[in-house]
Parts: sequence; structure tokens; C-alpha cells
Amino acid sequence: MPRVNGWTVAGAFAGGLVLYPPTIFALGRLGIRQRERTDGPSSHLVKAGTPTAGGLLFTVLLALVWVVALRDPAGAVVVAAAVLGAAVGFLDDLTKVRRGGGLRVVPKFLLLALCAAALGVALQATHASWEVVPGLGLRNLGIGGIALAALALLATANAANLADGVDGLAAGCAIPALAACGAAASLEHRPLLALTCWAAAALVLAFLCFNLPVARIFMGDAGSLALGLMLAAAAAETGLLILLPLLALVYLAEAASVIVQVGYFRISGGKRLLRMSPLHHHLELGGMGEWGVDVRLWGVSLITSGLVVGWAVWSGLGGRHL
Repeated sequence: MPRVNGWTVAGAFAGGLVLYPPTIFALGRLGIRQRERTDGPSSHLVKAGTPTAGGLLFTVLLALVWVVALRDPAGAVVVAAAVLGAAVGFLDDLTKVRRGGGLRVVPKFLLLALCAAALGVALQATHASWEVVPGLGLRNLGIGGIALAALALLATANAANLADGVDGLAAGCAIPALAACGAAASLEHRPLLALTCWAAAALVLAFLCFNLPVARIFMGDAGSLALGLMLAAAAAETGLLILLPLLALVYLAEAASVIVQVGYFRISGGKRLLRMSPLHHHLELGGMGEWGVDVRLWGVSLITSGLVVGWAVWSGLGGRHL
């Protein structure tokens, strides 16, 4: 087992801080810049031209940290999830830049479904079937748990993608959730997996330093899909899969707001329940600035992540040694 400690996480954070400025410059020179949608809030139109696909860097750095310092099988699934999400997302980002519109819905969904299925198989290989079940404690879900994990991977990737519409929102909500997965892995006496999760959180924090309003770089689909798949994989590996809806509550609320808005629009004959979906746009059009949206929803993510760790401890997660 390689010798690792907290310096691994600190080094990941420092590397992100150092490498994001030249990455912002390089993406700008390559013309990989945001194209704002005209159907969003008018205040977002000024963001057109901001370099995007910034999620590539934190994904690449996470993979390097794992290869150099960690190299554990469970962490490999988390890293693979980030890499697969970033690959699909970057293809979508490039399509947007070149054609003005991303991948079509069906091909994008099928690519993500293939990634989720492959990761489900990888989770089975690492025996990630023991999960905290509310009211029942730790239970081995067997092959059914792997199928559930694949569905969770697909759903969380799409939900994170929808949440990425306000500077800093998706990244800021992912940090406490990933840190909670690291805490769960630590409780299970799996230090390498814990460090993988904490290094991921540190790298997203480094990105966030450049993504705060007004953002110098966007994560793009390369980042949001990487975050969604990575978080779901980390939750499955650390026994938190059933608690993922609470762990990723903000992402879930963002996705639910779109579903509710579309459904209500159709059954009401064109009326809207929200000012605009996803939820963050509804809050913006209600007079809340981007910082206001961020701070409130970051707070929700911080609280729910703490509740998940507490629930996991109460359910006996700390007694599982893998």
C-alpha cells in the first residue's frame, strides 16, 4: 500500500490553483467558449465568451493523483466515473462550440447509459453492494444494488448537468457531498478511498475559486457530468447509495423542478408553476442574485451532507471493515 496522507489532498488543491489560470488562457485561445442560450435569464447573456469545459482539468488532475499516490480498486471506479463523464461532456461542449447546439438528447442519454452500465459492472467487481438502508442499517443489496447504482449514476449525472446554470452552484454543492463520502470511507477504515474522495473535493474547490460569480471559467458538461457520475460512484462505494437523494438533494431538486415545470405546462395548457426552470432560474427571476442562490443552496448541501454522515454512523457504517 503506498504511503499517503493529507498532503495528497493539499497537493491536489494546490495543483488546481496553479494550473487553472493557464487552462483558462488555453481554452480561450482554442475558442472553447460558452454560448449562452437565449431562452435563459437575460442577465446571463453577458457570460457569452467565457472559457468553458473547465471540468476537464479537475478530472485529469484527479486521475493523476490516483495513479501517482493512491491506486486502490474502489478509488479507481470513482476516478473512472469522472473520466467517463468528462469524456461525454467534453464531446457535448465541443458540439455546442462548433454548431451552437450540443449533442442530441437520445445519443447523449445512450452514451451516459452505457457509462452507467459499465460503472455498475465495475462496482460489482469491487463488491460495492453493502449499503446503508434507512431503518434497517447495513444491508447487502446483491446484484439488485448494482442495478440500482447504475440507475443512480445516470440520474445523478443528468441532475448535476441541470444544476450547472449559476456560477459556482454545481461545484459548491458537490464539495460537501464528496467530503461526506470521504468521511464514510474513513469510517470504514479505507484510507485510500477516503483520500480519493477528499482529493476530488479539493480539486473541485480549486475550480470553484475561479468559478465564483463572476466566473472566469465554466465547468461545462465536461465538469457537470463528471461530478454527477463521480458523486454517485463514490456514494455507492462508501455505502451511501440509498442516501444519495439526501446527499445530492440540491441536484435532485433542480431535476425535479424541470420535471414538474414541464409536466404542469402540459397538463395546464401552457401555464407555468415556476417563473423558469431549473430551480436556480426561478430564484434568480424572483430577485435573488447568483451569490444569494449559491450561499443558500451550498448551505442546504452542507447540512444534508452532515446529516448523511450522521445517519451512516448511527446505522453502523463504522463497523464495516473492507
